[in-house]
Amino acid sequence: MLHVEFCFALLARNATAAALREIVAEIHAGARTAEERAELYTALLVMATIDPWRHNLLKELIMMVEDEEEGLLRRTPIIGEMIIEAERRGEQRGEQRGVERGEEKAIAELLGRLFARRIGRRPTAEEERSIVERARVIGPGEVEDALLDLEAEALVRWLAEPIRPS
Repeated sequence: MLHVEFCFALLARNATAAALREIVAEIHAGARTAEERAELYTALLVMATIDPWRHNLLKELIMMVEDEEEGLLRRTPIIGEMIIEAERRGEQRGEQRGVERGEEKAIAELLGRLFARRIGRRPTAEEERSIVERARVIGPGEVEDALLDLEAEALVRWLAEPIRPS
């Protein structure tokens, strides 16, 4: 399986559309299945949503992937919903505090949807709380790694364990 480290390139201060284009091409060429590509693209969407430097590459990412994959994201129900939600959120950005709360909620929703894709069901209220708290304490990238890397049973156990800061 491809390494997900390149998904964090979107968090770099100097992230560009050109670099993003290379990442999308690498995923397209290197992923073995459409499901694997969709999971990696989901990771990129989460990183683009976090966007600490305000690159605003989310829309470009969606367009690049849709062009490369001929509608793969929009055909994938969970990811399609994420795109629609991200677009809606982007249109409704307001004052800074509201944006920050919205981003935290979006991260929680995206990670919850990634959990649902990996496990085959929506997270319980306790699992959702654990996902959100872990994203806050250890960072959304660490939670995303666990969601992508751990097998279903190990992921559920990890969410039930006490949080250890990294």
